[in-house]
Amino acid sequence: MSANLTTRTHLRPGDLGRIIALHGEVYDPLGDYGLPFEAYVSGTIAEYFLDNSADGQVWLLERGDRLVGCAAIALRGDNRAQLRWVVLRPTERGHGLGKRLVRDAIQYCHDKGCHCVFLETTDGLPESQALYESLGFAVKSETIEDLWAGKRPLTRMEMSLR
Repeated sequence: MSANLTTRTHLRPGDLGRIIALHGEVYDPLGDYGLPFEAYVSGTIAEYFLDNSADGQVWLLERGDRLVGCAAIALRGDNRAQLRWVVLRPTERGHGLGKRLVRDAIQYCHDKGCHCVFLETTDGLPESQALYESLGFAVKSETIEDLWAGKRPLTRMEMSLR
């Protein structure tokens, strides 16, 4: 599975759109995501660059010229970091690539001196939550929030790095 598979962290023009498109393509078949979800992801990426000054890092997993997965860390101040945009094409799953992306992100947080990494996820993604739990994240809160498709469960998970 590693033929022509590379990871890069240097963003180039067009990469942000590719991340947004990847989310749209991967999540649409899950139902209740669609274009509103793609727009939601677009807004979070805009916030990362416009309000957060891209303080953090993005990992792009590519097979040849095709984006097949990604993950990111947004540094949030107070030695906290947010894990964002973890997504992997279904054809690439089952080979430890998602785990590798998240581990790289956690290592980056260690290297930056972060004390805590948190993420937000929602219902309908049991494989993702299982991955996060296997790496040491724990559920800190579960609320109902107004997200891209109206009211949805929002689960906040956190990992201490101390």
